[in-house]
Amino acid sequence: MNTRVRMTGTPIDHTERLWVIVLAAGDGKRLAPLTRALYGWELPKQFAVLHRGRSLLQATMDRVAPLVPPQRTVVVVGQAHRELAELQLAEYPGVEIVAQPRNLDTGPGILLPLTHVLAHDPGASVVVLPSDHFVTDPRPLLSAIRIAAGTSARAEALLTLLGVIPDRAETDYGWIVSTRMIDSGTDERLRGVSRFVEKPSPLEAQHLLHLGALWNTFISIARASTYWDLAKRHLPAQAGLFEKYRVHMDRPGQDRLLDDLYATMEPANFSRAVLERAENLAVLPVSGTGWSDWGNTERILRSLKTPVANGARG
Repeated sequence: MNTRVRMTGTPIDHTERLWVIVLAAGDGKRLAPLTRALYGWELPKQFAVLHRGRSLLQATMDRVAPLVPPQRTVVVVGQAHRELAELQLAEYPGVEIVAQPRNLDTGPGILLPLTHVLAHDPGASVVVLPSDHFVTDPRPLLSAIRIAAGTSARAEALLTLLGVIPDRAETDYGWIVSTRMIDSGTDERLRGVSRFVEKPSPLEAQHLLHLGALWNTFISIARASTYWDLAKRHLPAQAGLFEKYRVHMDRPGQDRLLDDLYATMEPANFSRAVLERAENLAVLPVSGTGWSDWGNTERILRSLKTPVANGARG
């Protein structure tokens, strides 16, 4: 993957133009046995309270609160869980909750809230955050997001991923193999992206660890227009349907239109369909966060054994 960065104009104040998209529309099937045992039904994990009296969704909002106000945060959920999301996010007045008629994976899951961001601020930069992560110390993560957001405000068409520096040869994570940045003018910690590896074998995971590859957090930062341009190139059918929805937003019948569009829309995974085919990707290494993707019970138990940094709320 080529990583060519073209810097444009005078740097803007990215903190005033940064929006957050929180992905909370998943079905949470991998943790269904745990949530069924805790709640008596298969509650999607992002709504489950598993640590310190906060759901994973609430913890995600807590984590980004120092960075972006609720008024510039869009949370995408499944239609069946909209009321639950509204209840859990009531302490964040101004947050926008958008509901998908059905789960079509992360492609439409990102494009729907992105449509809302573009309607509010076409010149925005956006950070996309999954809601099923656990972080013992969010400060290094927020620092990395600020760096990436500043770069996205200056670098045309660059999308930056956050990659965690690994401490083991994990076979259940996705990995990013990085390379040097080709162009100067960006933060020296940024690297180019060579390739992605999803859930490697034990031998391959050891090799990736030796190479200095990074765990893929699926946290990404770019201009809203950059995400949209990538979608038009690699997911043209879905992007075209959301363009139609965007024209009719805030008009009578928009909910029925969205239902109709989702009835015909094909599912798409944003990583496979877009990121693995995109150019102008960068990755920013992050350490010291205690990051974990809470996809199984073993990972949850490992995370909860990690001491929480003073003052941190993950």
